[in-house]
Amino acid sequence: MKYLFILLLTTLALACGNNGTGPADGTTPVDQLRSTAEFADVPGQDTARYRPLYLHKIPPADEIKNATTSLGGFGMVLKPELAHPVAQMLVKSLWVVEGYADSDANRNQRIGGVGQWIQCFDNGTFFGGHWGEQTHSGAWYIDTRGEYPRITLDSNVDRLDAIWEVQGYSGDGSSMAVVRKWDTKFGPYRGSLAAKWIELYDRPTKDQFKGLYQF
Repeated sequence: MKYLFILLLTTLALACGNNGTGPADGTTPVDQLRSTAEFADVPGQDTARYRPLYLHKIPPADEIKNATTSLGGFGMVLKPELAHPVAQMLVKSLWVVEGYADSDANRNQRIGGVGQWIQCFDNGTFFGGHWGEQTHSGAWYIDTRGEYPRITLDSNVDRLDAIWEVQGYSGDGSSMAVVRKWDTKFGPYRGSLAAKWIELYDRPTKDQFKGLYQF
């Protein structure tokens, strides 16, 4: 097991170092890509001061599942161990951000983070998105050896690489309280970032959350 994690960490480091080179590697250049700002932006975000992680370029449809894009790349896909309850929860549904607490963001930016989602598969891959759109893909890993389970999301959009610690989950398996670990040196540095993930069976819509937030 020790050597497996060493291999995994090496692979992740190599993947994160790949920021894509555009036409030379066959990927679409960054300046030709759409942005999530088209549907995730909300008034008053003040992105000149701080740009939230959920605002990013999107790989084109024919590349969005690829291991390498001009926005980054993910490493080795490993079939996860599904014995832990959190792993079982992850692969049964979509997990959607219902509440988003970013210490660097203003109130509107925290509202703008709602509606992000991930869909993990039992082969070790995942899709990620915001509202009705898929915006990236990757490989996911789970480490249950510590006090809290840790979920590593290695995305083909390096801006979204992250390790999330599951600090609590409901007895019926329908929600999780997660914290993004900033001290792991995996993914871009950000201050404290936490979220409540809830289980949904379909991609979320803004109408579903209008009772909580004014979009």
